[in-house]
Amino acid sequence: MERKLKERLLEESKYDPGDKDEIWAKLDAHLDHEPQPAPPSQQEDQPTLQKRRAKLMKKIKITTGVAAAAIAVGVFFSLPAGTAFMNEIQGWFAPEKQVQVEVEGQKEETQQELHQDEESRYVIYYDVDRYKLIEGEHQDMITTKEPLPDMYPEVSLTIDQALDVSPAQVAAQVAEQLQSEFAEVSAPEQIQEPVEGYVVHAIDGNEWDSPVTRVYLVDNGKSGTFVLQAKYFLEAAEGHGARFEQMLGEFQVLPE
Repeated sequence: MERKLKERLLEESKYDPGDKDEIWAKLDAHLDHEPQPAPPSQQEDQPTLQKRRAKLMKKIKITTGVAAAAIAVGVFFSLPAGTAFMNEIQGWFAPEKQVQVEVEGQKEETQQELHQDEESRYVIYYDVDRYKLIEGEHQDMITTKEPLPDMYPEVSLTIDQALDVSPAQVAAQVAEQLQSEFAEVSAPEQIQEPVEGYVVHAIDGNEWDSPVTRVYLVDNGKSGTFVLQAKYFLEAAEGHGARFEQMLGEFQVLPE
């Protein structure tokens, strides 16, 4: 950029060498906000002129960088806030979409709908043909559209938050709590899929109706943790379990 700028200035200039040196001096003084120095003598040594011009080009680079940063900050602060910001989210995510899910070795198309939570600041797509989303005061729940018979353990995906506690800390707490409820509880494992964070897996027995839970812990971007708990039973691991995992892959935390 420096080379091209110098070439352009020289091409457009129609002054003699002494006038050019005077112009450089004026530009230098203007950027420094200093009183304008006297025009340099044509006899001034070349190294001094080169140093002054190098200093000027450095200032031009800095000024350009500051201008770019100012534009970026201006765009950032022009974004709408609060509810208006959440309305803007609709422009980022489609209200609904077709998603392919692999269930019991078979791929199938599902119709999924966007849910955005303004207070907790997250979005997720869920299968509207098989599930419903219930918004609660402290947590949201995705569960079957029709209640299952009493013989089946709970099938649900809950979305909650632990404030001011890191995902690693919550993972350790969850693992300890599940020890009293399930026969087998895994140690917290750091994962990248379907979400980035930690997971704790627990199962209570090896029968078809043995309760299973997978608890995912995700950074909420505010020094806290999203707690995403999938509950189903052993026989439904490749059904509801696979569908919940796919929906979790659509979960996104929104920036403040």
